[in-house]
Amino acid sequence: MPTPDLALGIGSVMYALCKIDGRLQLAEMQTIKELLAHESHGEVALHTFFMRENYDEPAEEAYAFGLRRLKANRTHLDLATRERYIDVLRKIAEADDVYTPQELAFVQHFSRELQQI
Repeated sequence: MPTPDLALGIGSVMYALCKIDGRLQLAEMQTIKELLAHESHGEVALHTFFMRENYDEPAEEAYAFGLRRLKANRTHLDLATRERYIDVLRKIAEADDVYTPQELAFVQHFSRELQQI
């Protein structure tokens, strides 16, 4: 995560993914903590995620905010960063060993949107 602003964006997108099938799973939360522990600005993404969880923000609003942050900082979204973000979302979706149709559709949609940025 090259910039704090991108971390705000991906943290919001991660939250939206976890909420897309109804509620946050413990395995998803643990995976997010592990994935972000060694990322540059990972703490910003993690705080963003938990702030949205504390306020029970709708997934759609979190996703829209996240995309706006990513678009506003598109100059920092190189190919490696884009691929990393998609990989992170896949790992989160697979965290509880149940990759739901909603999660699969979400990751595919995000991947397409990220390519258009």
